[in-house]
Amino acid sequence: MAPTGPTCAMETERIAELERLVDELRAELAERKNAERELKRAKATAEAACHTKGELLAQVSHEIRSQIQLLTGAVELLRETPLDQAQTEYLNAFHHAAEFLLSLVNDLLDNSRLEAGRLHLEQIEFPFREFIDTTAKLITWQAGRKGLVLEYSVASDVPARLVGDPKRLQQVILNLAGNAVKFTDEGKITLTVERDPDPSPSDSTTEVPLRFTIQDTGVGIPGEKLDEIFERYAQVSSATSRTYGGTGLGLAIAKGIVSMMGGTIRVMSKEGKGTCFVFTARLCSPGLPVSPDTERRKAANPQERSLRILLAEDAADIRMLLSAFLGTTSHAVDMAHNGEEALKKFMAGDYDLVLMDIQMPVMDGFSATRKIREWEQQHGRTPVPVIALTASAERRDFLKTREAGCTTHLSKPIRKEILLQTINEMAQQ
Repeated sequence: MAPTGPTCAMETERIAELERLVDELRAELAERKNAERELKRAKATAEAACHTKGELLAQVSHEIRSQIQLLTGAVELLRETPLDQAQTEYLNAFHHAAEFLLSLVNDLLDNSRLEAGRLHLEQIEFPFREFIDTTAKLITWQAGRKGLVLEYSVASDVPARLVGDPKRLQQVILNLAGNAVKFTDEGKITLTVERDPDPSPSDSTTEVPLRFTIQDTGVGIPGEKLDEIFERYAQVSSATSRTYGGTGLGLAIAKGIVSMMGGTIRVMSKEGKGTCFVFTARLCSPGLPVSPDTERRKAANPQERSLRILLAEDAADIRMLLSAFLGTTSHAVDMAHNGEEALKKFMAGDYDLVLMDIQMPVMDGFSATRKIREWEQQHGRTPVPVIALTASAERRDFLKTREAGCTTHLSKPIRKEILLQTINEMAQQ
């Protein structure tokens, strides 16, 4: 029997209330779905913008590096000619400007990589004490231009060889030491390396926790600025930015790299008394000992033998520059203007080594190297060393050079000394 009277009215109201709640839930679900779609659309837009920004920075970096190659290369060649004092000073200023431009480009790229989580650390074995000596020489050169003295030391219990990323570690040291030189007009810079006296209990037996201290006698940093100097684009003041230059990214990048190395970074300073940066990093002990004989072979400088070199480079001014670098050696150099021409010359000639630019018209360096390796395999030839020349600073491009069959790579701007040293090393293999 169907309900009647007040009971029926109550049931009707309850059903109406339930229907209203269902409608509200449906509207809320529809609103949430719309919000989710908007979030996905915004995320896709942001990712596309980030990718475009990264690609733009990479392309701008490529173009600027190519031009800096010409600037620094021309300086190197001019320094080998007779110069008077004024000309030498002009060249030094020229060289300093090019190095400053390169540091700005590197900072922008590294900042972009850190933001995108694409900054990676290598894990290679390297002679640590030799690494510190080399790094100290670079700082000494900077300090010497201002009449400053560098004092550095490495504690006796720090291993001679370690495993880590020497390039990134040097980047942090040079950034901090470079700031010390920049903001110090008289006195000295001190660099000390020791085992971290407060290692983490979670450190494994293969880890070597180190503490680096860079101290100066410079202008110091105001106390209220100490907490923010590691932030991106931070400058002590606008006057500091105008006086000393820079992007304000260096310390933020250094902090990011140190963090990736399992360490921390801090600063202590007093205006007019100087600044002290302390950072820690966790490197590793080598898996296998390196024999003294191997070390002696690496340190030796064997007699250079004459090589027949194929240089593949589409830019005429870069070809001229690299030819001039090689012109002081006994090597014979043939030229190719693109990858296709390089491949034809390689198959028709008898070369000991190939210098392969990566970005070329008609056929790029990746494709040319792959085809060279295919041709060598088909004809039972021993692989000839191929040195990739690239103005890219992207890790993915370096990996692509290896995948294509290149023996190693050099990133532009390429120094004459590094080019000749790399060619010499390839010749000894």
